[in-house]
Amino acid sequence: MSAPIRPTALVGARLLDGRSPDAIANGVIVTDEGGRIAGAGGTVSISAPKDADRIDLSGLTVLPGIIDCHVHMALQLEPVHDQVQRSATDIVVRCLQAGREWLDGGVTTIRDAGYCPAGIKRAFASGAFPGPRTQVSCQPLSQTGGHGDDWTPSGAIVATEMSDLPPAVADGPDAVRRATRLQIRAGADWIKVMATGGVMSAADFPDASQFTVEEIRAIVEEARAAGIRGTLAHAEGTAGIKNALRAGISSIEHGDLIDDEGIDLMLQLDVPLVPTFNINFALMDEGRIARGEVPPWAVEKMRYLFNRQQASFRHAVDRGVRVVMGTDSFHGMYPPAELAYMAEYGLGPFRAIQAATIEAAKLLGLSEEIGTLEAGKVADLIAVSGDPLAEPELWREPARIVFVMQGGRVVADRRLV
Repeated sequence: MSAPIRPTALVGARLLDGRSPDAIANGVIVTDEGGRIAGAGGTVSISAPKDADRIDLSGLTVLPGIIDCHVHMALQLEPVHDQVQRSATDIVVRCLQAGREWLDGGVTTIRDAGYCPAGIKRAFASGAFPGPRTQVSCQPLSQTGGHGDDWTPSGAIVATEMSDLPPAVADGPDAVRRATRLQIRAGADWIKVMATGGVMSAADFPDASQFTVEEIRAIVEEARAAGIRGTLAHAEGTAGIKNALRAGISSIEHGDLIDDEGIDLMLQLDVPLVPTFNINFALMDEGRIARGEVPPWAVEKMRYLFNRQQASFRHAVDRGVRVVMGTDSFHGMYPPAELAYMAEYGLGPFRAIQAATIEAAKLLGLSEEIGTLEAGKVADLIAVSGDPLAEPELWREPARIVFVMQGGRVVADRRLV
């Protein structure tokens, strides 16, 4: 059983509450025994209770905990000869390790975008294992030969079967309805749709549109009828992005080749873009390529997309598309670096922070709980060394996140005290 949560006063730090770029010098955050924020602001308006534990964060900047809306805890970039050695038990262990590492690095909430069973979110929620607050999509839905179909040209299927991840390759509206219902039965909070080809699949190309509008609409209808959180579309190619939007998808993931018509639809429907710079840079890393962690066909496709994605993202931002942080991080990757990429490629430092906090909370349906530092919200927060508004590059350095609190509990404290 976990120890009771103690009321705590966090003092001395610059406070960026997620709502305004104007930091509060010498801020105070008071948390209660329920793990929520009792007050947040300057010393003039907020006073710490005498019985509260006191934590001095002088010289640091405090922000809401990071929310990553596109991760893959079950996946890891590794050579094929290592992949085929992974059992279902190994994958579960990997998920638990990834969750612990990401929470320790300041990611307090995630949406897993595929291949993670619902039991992992329950393990984190129960407190049995440390990990982010988690929403899952179970097995992504794919058409035959699509991005989520693990078939390879040799006929080999290099994937680990897990009994609590139902089959998800389906064709036609009736079949995709059943596949959707199977994921919901398995505990999915979201339904992931492979609306285009992708980089890591051997048998397709990112430009290819996959699933018809009618098929995607059937998936969206089933998700809405079940009352789950929503639907997300892996969508890299231009036509597939627009198919997903016309079908009523909740968020567009990647959006590498989006055009102005697609942007018009996103603005009209208020659908956010979830870019994933982190995985793009990982797939282009020469060390990973040399070690065989990225297969040759993936390198070729990533080179085709790399600069196009950066230009598309900048154009979407300029036109006013709402952006939510997602990284496509696998186990062994560092999600917070995404904030530096978003800031660099057009969003700017403060809007990048909002993409990872208030905007991400909105997408996940958690705006009443997390995403800002204000009274009544859950006490999820981080403290970083330096000013992320003046120095967004700090997000690339894990050592700069020195303090993490989740639900009023300190889960990492690397201050020099």
